[in-house]
Amino acid sequence: MMRNIVVVLHNVQSVQRVIETAKICYGLGYNTLVISKAIGTAAQTGVPEANKIAMRLGKRLLCVPDVQDAIDLLKPDKVFLYAPKPYAKNVFNPKKIIDEIGQGNLVLMVFGGLEPGLSSRELSLGESFHLDLPGNIGSIGALSIVLYLLYCYLNLSANCRQPFDS
Repeated sequence: MMRNIVVVLHNVQSVQRVIETAKICYGLGYNTLVISKAIGTAAQTGVPEANKIAMRLGKRLLCVPDVQDAIDLLKPDKVFLYAPKPYAKNVFNPKKIIDEIGQGNLVLMVFGGLEPGLSSRELSLGESFHLDLPGNIGSIGALSIVLYLLYCYLNLSANCRQPFDS
């Protein structure tokens, strides 16, 4: 089921954000990472470094010019986009994504690489969500939490699933 979730990091300039995103995704067992609209050193150094990580782990890395290109190429059944609280319409609900992939659907999880994140045009490409937190933790922090919660929900470990069993 993890293979039905594709993580997209869009509009990124930071080498470190690209590398950290690759480590987080692949370290949690996700197979495919898409880097969309990498700019400057993120494109020149970050993407090749992330590609090395992917190759070592037998994972996939796809680089595209824009989020729409990822959607056109991968043809997901559902697109979820993270944005900070004032910009997103819905609170993150892992069960919604689990239900989608449980039906065999391919889901794209899109996170912005720059602050504040995604533009209104990009947010219109799917269903936007935010984490119900007291403050903004940034897109990489949100990516970490969201992917970990999905991992926990898909993992049969009792210690990991406790927040969902209540």
